[in-house]
Amino acid sequence: TFDVRRDANGRSWDFWLLSHRQRARAQISREQPYLVIGRPPCAEFSVLQSMNRKHVSPMEQQRRLAEARIIFGFAADIYQLQLREGRHFLHGHPASASSWREEAIARIRRDPRVSEAVGDQCRFGLTTRSRDGGVRLARKPTRYMSSAPAILERLSLRCQGWHAHRQLLDSGRAGAAAVYPPGLCRAVPLGAEDQRRREGRAIPSAVLSAIDSGIGIFA
Repeated sequence: TFDVRRDANGRSWDFWLLSHRQRARAQISREQPYLVIGRPPCAEFSVLQSMNRKHVSPMEQQRRLAEARIIFGFAADIYQLQLREGRHFLHGHPASASSWREEAIARIRRDPRVSEAVGDQCRFGLTTRSRDGGVRLARKPTRYMSSAPAILERLSLRCQGWHAHRQLLDSGRAGAAAVYPPGLCRAVPLGAEDQRRREGRAIPSAVLSAIDSGIGIFA
């Protein structure tokens, strides 16, 4: 994993730094993962954040947007690498986020090898705190883009309207909801397993055992 906080090896990554982007790209080229999962920070492109931008100066807004575009350009570069090498990627962002119109992402969306699907995260167990202190499901419609149709099939579950939702209208709830729920973490590797089988490839037994134990796999 390449976590901006700390990865499995205790290393922090800062993809605003060219040296870190180069090192991560070299590692991916060397290890040749079957699936790369990308979820760049969405704060600068979310509807919620756009409501709060009146408190930020135009110059600061431009600085933040420029930094976000660096990360998106890097993610798109990795996705292109996966496509060139005949491997797969998965990209996810809120369905209403303006990031889907960013040119770096739009170019990937136009690739005939790439498909999209929208799923509601309440179907995977995403919850948030309600005003009375209880826990309610949060819908959070999310758009996914991938070169692996089987993964998209697993992620395209939509809410059937059988339960109430708590909206994510403040930064605390929205930030907590940025963490994928366990059900979604399981759906991704299971979809990767489906895809590998369609391609005549067996998924490693270690990955299957990790799924069964409830561990999210981000490879």
